[in-house]
Amino acid sequence: MKFCPKCGTRLKLKLEKSRSLLFCEKCGFQENAGSSSSRADVTEPEENSGELKVVGDKEEKIQTMPTTTIECPKCGHNTAFWWFLQTRSGDEPPTQFFRCQKCEHTWRQYS
Repeated sequence: MKFCPKCGTRLKLKLEKSRSLLFCEKCGFQENAGSSSSRADVTEPEENSGELKVVGDKEEKIQTMPTTTIECPKCGHNTAFWWFLQTRSGDEPPTQFFRCQKCEHTWRQYS
């Protein structure tokens, strides 16, 4: 992936009959794609499916939720994930949920 030296926008590939060009849609900058960029090397962006795609062996260890120090009422472990959810009407405070990192027990705390 290359960026325009003038405005910083990502350059797009333009395939012509005899050559490939990288061009900027914003300011019109153009440059040859070079011999290293063949059609086989170019991948078109996929449509956003809303899924998280992980490449590698450790995808089960990825955690995207914040953690806090709180004691699990089931196993006594002291670290849990947390999140807020509006479970009642909009003028009521949200409910905070916790999930233990060790046993995955989930409990809630009303604010």
